[in-house]
Amino acid sequence: MTEQAAVVTGASTGIGHAVAKRLADNGWQVWAGTRSRTDASELERHPGVSSLQIEVTDESSLKTAFDEVAAKRGSAGLELLVVNAGIVVGGPLEYVSRAEWREQLDVNVVGVALSIRHALPLLRASGRSRIIVVGSINSRVGLPLLSPYVASKHALVGLVSSLRQELGRDGPRITLVEPGAVQTPLWEKVERSSNDIYQRLPAEGLCEYGRFLEQAIAKTSQSHRGGIHPDRVATVIEKCAARRYPPRRRIVGGDARIAAVLNALLPGRFFDVLVRRSRSVRISSQVTDG
Repeated sequence: MTEQAAVVTGASTGIGHAVAKRLADNGWQVWAGTRSRTDASELERHPGVSSLQIEVTDESSLKTAFDEVAAKRGSAGLELLVVNAGIVVGGPLEYVSRAEWREQLDVNVVGVALSIRHALPLLRASGRSRIIVVGSINSRVGLPLLSPYVASKHALVGLVSSLRQELGRDGPRITLVEPGAVQTPLWEKVERSSNDIYQRLPAEGLCEYGRFLEQAIAKTSQSHRGGIHPDRVATVIEKCAARRYPPRRRIVGGDARIAAVLNALLPGRFFDVLVRRSRSVRISSQVTDG
C-alpha cells in the first residue's frame, strides 16, 4: 500500500469538501467525515474518496470512524488529519445562553481535541504525518457579537501550541490554517442565525444592540459574496501537508492578512474602534461545517 491517506472532518461543504476532493484528485486515499448520509453519498461518487460518519462531540462515533480507517490501512497508518468541523454561535454576550456556550466550545475545541486524540495512533504509525487544524483569522482578531466563536478559535492556538510541545520533534507536524472570509453555503446559515438573534432580543437588547446587529447582518452578506473560494484554502492545506517543515500558522486570504497586520501595528484602542465602527475595513470570520 503506497498511496498516502488522509482523514478530513467537516467535509460536507466548504473547505472540508474542497480539501477532500483536491487530495483525492492528487492521488491521496481520502476518508471524508460528515454527519449527513446525503453528503456522504455525494462525496463517495468522487474517485478516491470514502466517507465516514463522524460526530466530533461523540467519542463512540470518532472511535468507530478511526477504527474503520485502521482496519483498511493496517500498519501503514495515516499521513494526514485535517480537522475542519466547526459551528458558529453568536449574539451579544449577555444574551448567549450557557447551553449555546457549551455547544460552541464542545464542537470547536473539544471536538478538535477528540478528533486528534483518536487519530494519533494512526498518525504515529505512518512515520511522517501531519495535522492541519482549520482555524480562522479570528484566532488573532476579535469581532463584536461573535464572542463564543472567536473564543473557540483563540482556544485552538493554545491547544495546537501545547500539543506541539507534547508530541515533540518525532510527532506529527502541526499547522493552524487561519483563513479570512470564505465562500461557503454556511454563510447563509450564519445570516439566518443573525436574523433569528435579532428577532429574539428583548426591547432593551434591541435598544442596546439593534443597530449593531443590523450592520453585522449586512457585513455577513458582503462576506458571503466577497470571500475567497474554498479551493484556495484547500490548495494551501495540500501544500502544507507536502512540506517537510510546514508552517506553524498560515494566514489565507487578503482580508485575513490585512486584519493581522493592522492588529499587529495599530495601538489596541484604535484598532478596537476601527473594527467596531469602520465600514471600509471588513474583517470577517471564516465559517466551517460540522
